Amino acid sequence: MTRRFSTMRARSGTVTRGTPADINAATTARLAGFRTRPPMLAAQRAMAPPATVPTMTAGHLGSRDHRPRNGTQQDEDNEHLATPAAMALHLSARLVPDLASHDDLRARELLALGRDGGRASIHVPHAPTRDRSASRNDRRRTAVDPDMTTLGLIGSGNIGSTLARLAVDAGIDVVLSNSRGPETLTDLVDELGPHARAATAEEAASAGDLVVVTIPLKHLRAVPVEPLRGKVVLDTGNYYPERDGSIPQLDDESTTTSELLQAHLPESRVVKAFNNIYFEHLATLARPAGDPERSVLAIAGDDAAAKADAATLIDRLGYDTYDVGPLAEGWRYQRDTAAYAALYGDPSTSYPDWKPRTVKIDLLQQQLDAAVRYRDM
Repeated sequence: MTRRFSTMRARSGTVTRGTPADINAATTARLAGFRTRPPMLAAQRAMAPPATVPTMTAGHLGSRDHRPRNGTQQDEDNEHLATPAAMALHLSARLVPDLASHDDLRARELLALGRDGGRASIHVPHAPTRDRSASRNDRRRTAVDPDMTTLGLIGSGNIGSTLARLAVDAGIDVVLSNSRGPETLTDLVDELGPHARAATAEEAASAGDLVVVTIPLKHLRAVPVEPLRGKVVLDTGNYYPERDGSIPQLDDESTTTSELLQAHLPESRVVKAFNNIYFEHLATLARPAGDPERSVLAIAGDDAAAKADAATLIDRLGYDTYDVGPLAEGWRYQRDTAAYAALYGDPSTSYPDWKPRTVKIDLLQQQLDAAVRYRDM
């Protein structure tokens, strides 16, 4: 209990870095939902020109037409065959159609890459840059208004459907969408009950007080722009060249996946979240505020108010949050880094019996500080 910081007390949705005394004295603003804010003027954003990403036809969000080499269909989120080792594991697993989730493959790839017991190894420790994080995570948050009632989901695969379940459990309405049409989501909507409905991507974007984009990166350009204007958009995306094609700006690490989405949505406010946790762990690790076993999730974004709103949502879904900094710092918990999916897996277990483990702020910070650029791996 002495190490625990929970948003039950501060209700800020943001984990504080420091001593227990510092933590207990941190944010006191009461949490009770949130409201979208009016669009920012374009001049307020020093946005780099949109980077080039693979194009696709409108409406093909997470298209099921893309198939890996063994013919199994891709799921809706971030499934991948990112390395020869992962490819071999994928082929040997004989996954049936629609069950080749990005999380399954993510777990297998991490293990195939030589992680000890499912835990990511530290290659060359990066010089710590957490000095600024103390002020980011210690500062008081402004209370947000209690009118967050609807979460929009663009993509309803493993991550999207898990977030929908957590949201409904928290009393939040959800509007789900995918690339194949609302009629294909009937079973999921029936399971979720009266707080859920299926719609098009444009309708989900319009309906959501906050919106989650959880689709393969290669379909980024199909994310509707106009209905997301002025809204907070949570991005769960990861880059897998075998699935997404080569994107030079990501290959040379001059930008990050969430910065690409921000460039596509210049008047939205993007926050990177949920990209580094296996969907089953996301479902099972959720805990109410104040629970000593509550875990912390990383977030990054360029807009402080957007991160506060994202933290509010994530708190309601069952997690504390840690502010890593601007979107450019989101690389610290991207694919294959120490803070990626294996962080939330029990190192004494392995896939497919990969048990979750609670992640507190100290462990998350350690792994974020251990992040290594791809070129240095």
